Amino acid sequence: MAELGYDEMKEKLRREAGSSSSEKKRASRRFVNEIGNRISVLVEETRDTGTTQSTGKKAEFDAVRIVVTGPTSTSENTLTRQEAVELMSCLERVLK
Repeated sequence: MAELGYDEMKEKLRREAGSSSSEKKRASRRFVNEIGNRISVLVEETRDTGTTQSTGKKAEFDAVRIVVTGPTSTSENTLTRQEAVELMSCLERVLK
């Protein structure tokens, strides 16, 4: 399977979601994992602000917020869209 670039993956995700680019998308799942714990996963589009390494200036960017909640912990991370696409690509390779 050929790897998709950032723009191609972004367009693929938009088509699969069936929504326009102006709508913020959100997906969530609840399930019981391999060891019997109840887990919830939330992924949503958002906006965030970060510091650009090359200039040291603040910049606003499209982001993806990921929250994984289990019975004894919560993990939350905000990624740039490209970071999220790259993470998804790595997960697809590992989980095949």
